[in-house]
Amino acid sequence: MNVPRSVLGPAVAAAIFVGAQGACAAEPAQPHGEIEQNTAQEEPTLPAVTVTGRVDEATTEGTGSYTTGETTAATHLPLSLQETPQSVTVITRQRMDDQQLNSVQGVLDNTTGVASYQSDSERTSFYSRGFLINNVQYDGIPTIVGNIVNGSGIGSLDTAFYDRVEVVRGASGLLTSTGNPSAAINLVRKRPTREFSASASVGVGSWDTHRGVADVSTPLTEDGRIRARMVGTYQDGHSYIDGYKPQRKSFYGIIEADLTPHTTVSLGYDYQDITPKGSTWGGLPLWFSDGTQAEYSRPRNYAQDWSHSDNTLKTAFAEMEHRFNNGWKIRAVANQYRTAYDAELLGLVGRPDRATGLGAFPVALESEGRSRQNTFDVMASGPFELLGRQHDLVVGATSSRRTASQADIAPFFAGFAPVNVYDLSTAFARPNFDAMASIPTRTRIKQSGVYSAARFSLAEPLKLIVGGRFSNYEIDDVAGASSLHYKKSSEFTPYAGLVYDIDKTYSAYVSYTGIFNPQTDYRDSRGNVLTPSKGKTKEIGLKGAYMEGRLNASVALFETELDNAAQMVAGTYTPGGAQAYRGSDGTKSRGIELDLQGELAHGWNIYAGIAHFTAQDGDGVRLNSQLPRTTAQLFTTYQLPGEWSKLTLGGGVKWQSRFYQAPNTGTSSLGGEQDSYALVSLMGRYAITKQTNVAVNVNNVFDKKYALQKGDFDTVGYGAPRNVMVTLNYRY
Repeated sequence: MNVPRSVLGPAVAAAIFVGAQGACAAEPAQPHGEIEQNTAQEEPTLPAVTVTGRVDEATTEGTGSYTTGETTAATHLPLSLQETPQSVTVITRQRMDDQQLNSVQGVLDNTTGVASYQSDSERTSFYSRGFLINNVQYDGIPTIVGNIVNGSGIGSLDTAFYDRVEVVRGASGLLTSTGNPSAAINLVRKRPTREFSASASVGVGSWDTHRGVADVSTPLTEDGRIRARMVGTYQDGHSYIDGYKPQRKSFYGIIEADLTPHTTVSLGYDYQDITPKGSTWGGLPLWFSDGTQAEYSRPRNYAQDWSHSDNTLKTAFAEMEHRFNNGWKIRAVANQYRTAYDAELLGLVGRPDRATGLGAFPVALESEGRSRQNTFDVMASGPFELLGRQHDLVVGATSSRRTASQADIAPFFAGFAPVNVYDLSTAFARPNFDAMASIPTRTRIKQSGVYSAARFSLAEPLKLIVGGRFSNYEIDDVAGASSLHYKKSSEFTPYAGLVYDIDKTYSAYVSYTGIFNPQTDYRDSRGNVLTPSKGKTKEIGLKGAYMEGRLNASVALFETELDNAAQMVAGTYTPGGAQAYRGSDGTKSRGIELDLQGELAHGWNIYAGIAHFTAQDGDGVRLNSQLPRTTAQLFTTYQLPGEWSKLTLGGGVKWQSRFYQAPNTGTSSLGGEQDSYALVSLMGRYAITKQTNVAVNVNNVFDKKYALQKGDFDTVGYGAPRNVMVTLNYRY
C-alpha cells in the first residue's frame, strides 16, 4: 500500500509543530543541558565532556537527550538545528543506547530520509533522496570509506566509539568538496573526561549473540590537564541465517592534553576488525523456470563454511585547537585511514524447476584490496563586526591523497552440476582460487581545496550564510589493460542559505548548494571509473525549537538536478565481473521530509520522521526503483514518575512503501517486488541501583517476514525475524 498524499501535506507539518508546541506548554522550560534525571535511572554513560575555556553544547553523552545544542555538520559554523539552513538529524548517544543501535547500519536504518539496500549479509548501501550516500566524515573530516560495491563500507562499524552521528541531508560540497546530493554522515567520536569514570555492558540475545563493551576515561595528571579514554568492544554469535556467524571486535584510544588554558592537542587511534563466517553473496533464486516465484524460509543459505568477507579499518589522527580571547579559534587535523578486505564467496544463480528444485548453479568469486588515505585540514573560525552587527566566519583548507589496490577473480561457475534449492545442506568444496588469474585495479585520488563560509546578520531576525569551495581533483585509475586519467582544477562549489526567525520558536529558511561528485564507486564496461557528476540542490523549510532547544522539529521541501549521474546498464559488466554503469544527464529528485527529535515532556523522549521523494533520470525512467519512495518512523521512551521511576518503557515503528526491480533493468531480468511493511520494536529498562540497570530490546515484535532485496540478479534475501537482546549496564 502507498501512504496517502494527505499524510505528506501541510496538515502533517502543522500537526507536528502544533503538537510539539502543546507539549511545551504542558511542561515548564528548563535551561538546555540541565535536563533533570532521576538518579536511580541514569544511563551507564560517562559525563559530558568539558574542554578548557568553553562548554561543548554539541556533546550528547550524559545529557539523556535525543537532540543536540549545536552542530557544525552543515557549514563548519557552530549553529543550532534551528539556525542551520538544511535538513539535519542527530542520533544521540542516549538514543543509540535506548535502541541498541550498535552498528552504523542500525543508526542509518533508523534515520529519517535514509533507505538501506542490503544485497546480502555484508553489502549494504545507503541512499537518501534517491542517491547513494558516499559522504562520510570523522569529526568533520571527509573520508572515503572503502569500496561500497565490495562491502567494505561503513554499515558494520561499531558505534561504541561515537558520541553522536550527524546526518545532513542534501548536498554537502562546502565541507566535503565532493559527493552525491544525498546526505553526509558525520561520525563524532567520544572525548576524554577530566574525572575518572568507567562503564561496562554485557549483552546476550537471540541466536546466541554475545556483546561486551568497556569504556574507561581517566585523568593522567591530578588537575586533568592530560587525560585519556579507551573503548573496547567484542561481539559474536550466530544468526537467523543458517551457518552465518557475524563477528567483530574494535578498539578506540585517545589522549588529550591542554598545553595552555587555550590550546588543546589530541592523539587517537581506532581499529575495527570485522570477520564474519559463512557470509552470503546475493540471495537465493527468486524465479522458477515456469515463471512463478520461489518462497524460502528466512534461514535458508547456500554460503559455505569457507565463505567469508573480512574487513579491517584503522584510523590514526592528531588534532590541535587553539582558542583566542576574542572568540576565534584555529583547528588543525591530520588523519590517516586504512582499509583492507578479503572475500571468498559462493552464490546461486538460475531458474530451478519447481517440481524437482534442480536448475540453480553455484557461482564463486574472490576479491581482495587495500587502501590508504592521508588527509590534512586546517580552519579558523570566529565572530567579527561589520556595520554595527556581529557576524561569523570560517575559512579553511583541505588536502587528501588516497591510494587503493584491488585484485578480483571475476565471478565464475564453480560447478556445473545443478543444485537443489529444496536441499542446500550439501557442502561445496572451496575452489582453488590461488590457481586462477585475477584482474588488478590501481587507483590514486588526489584532492585539495580551500573553503569559506560567512554568516551575516542582515537584521535581528534575518541571517544570510554564503560560502563556497574551490576544489582540485585528480584521479589515475588502471583496471586491467584499461587506464584513465582525469584532472579538474579550481572547481567551484557554491553554498547559500537564508534563515528568517519568525519568532523565538519558529524560523524559515531557503538554501542552495552546488554539486561536484567524482564517481569512484562506479565503473563502465571497460572497468574505468565514471567521470564526475555535477548539479545543484535547492531546499526550503520551516523549523521549530521548543523547551529551550530540547525539542526540534522541521519540515523541508527539496529539488535536485544532476548530470552524468551513474546509472546501471542492464546485462553489462566490468572486466572484474561487477555491474557496469553509464553517466546519465537530466536526473531529477524532489520531495518532502519531516523530522521531530528531542524531549516532549520531562522524561519523555521522542524521535519521529516522514520522508517522501520522487526521482527519475533524463529519459523519464524511475531512478533506483529498488528503494522505497516513502519511509516513516517513530521511537519514544518514557520514564515513569514517582515510585515507578526506576522503570523506563519505550517502543517504535518503522514503515516503508513498496519497492521493486523492473524486468530487464539494472541487475534484474524478471524483476521482483516487495509490498509496503511495518516493523514494531519495544524496549524496557529497570534501574537495579544508581549504577546498574538492565535493558530488554525486542525487534520485529510481530515477526513480519519481508525481503531486504527482491530481484537483484533475480534473487531474494530476507530480513531478520523477531529477536531479543538483554543488556546489563554498569557505571562507576
